[in-house]
Amino acid sequence: MKKIIVPIDFSDCSRNALKNAIMVAERMNMELILLHSFMLPVATTDGTPLIVGSMIDDLQKASESSMTDFIKKTPELDRVKYSTEITAGLLLSALTDVLEKHDVAYVIMGTHGASGLKKVFMGSNAYTVIKNVECPVIALPEDADITKMKKIAMSGDYKHSPAAHSIEPVIALTKAFFAHLSVIHIDQDKDLEHDEIEIAKSLEKYLKKVNHSFHFKRDYDVEDGLLAFSKEENIDLLVMISRHHSFIDRIARGSETKRLVMDIPMPLMIMPE
Repeated sequence: MKKIIVPIDFSDCSRNALKNAIMVAERMNMELILLHSFMLPVATTDGTPLIVGSMIDDLQKASESSMTDFIKKTPELDRVKYSTEITAGLLLSALTDVLEKHDVAYVIMGTHGASGLKKVFMGSNAYTVIKNVECPVIALPEDADITKMKKIAMSGDYKHSPAAHSIEPVIALTKAFFAHLSVIHIDQDKDLEHDEIEIAKSLEKYLKKVNHSFHFKRDYDVEDGLLAFSKEENIDLLVMISRHHSFIDRIARGSETKRLVMDIPMPLMIMPE
């Protein structure tokens, strides 16, 4: 059975991510892994790092106790199979270890205090995870809800022909929620070139079993056009592939003039290429 990893820090934000993940697991017949990582206490003696073993044991026990309480307060977990992983160290390292041991379909995680895309990527764990793991990551701004999603938008790059495996995660998600998938291409040019039309046709063969449509929007700023489309169409989940990291980087550095656009509450899914 495929797994979904949900990073847990015992906050309301991670509880919301977990509730969304429960619905995804239920719809897709997957098992959840609740992952918590804690930082190691480090003291210095003559400049030499020293980790106190008893402190690690105490933190491990405290984390296990917090996880037990967290689970008790999330009765929705009774609807799915789940397991827990608690480990010392950085979240990225913990995620990498779990990914190596399990067949993971998605990572679903919350983003603290994030009401829009720009805030999601400003020094957050989500940004670090998205940039470094070879697994689809769904990043959910605080209070986001994809449990009833009906509209998914995928950024269509008509300059590269996609491999079937690279878009399978979004196709599976679209089917599971009986949603509509909008493939949106933003370009400065007025019309698509012949090669771009052919690549769009190659996408069509992968999408025959899902309700979908293709959209072309002219905009001199790709990210502005993509986010504007998502807002106009009331998109529940925006999907991008990893080659668009430059888009994410620009959001993280975004200027004041783009604040209104960047602050739309938008769940985001990044898929590895």
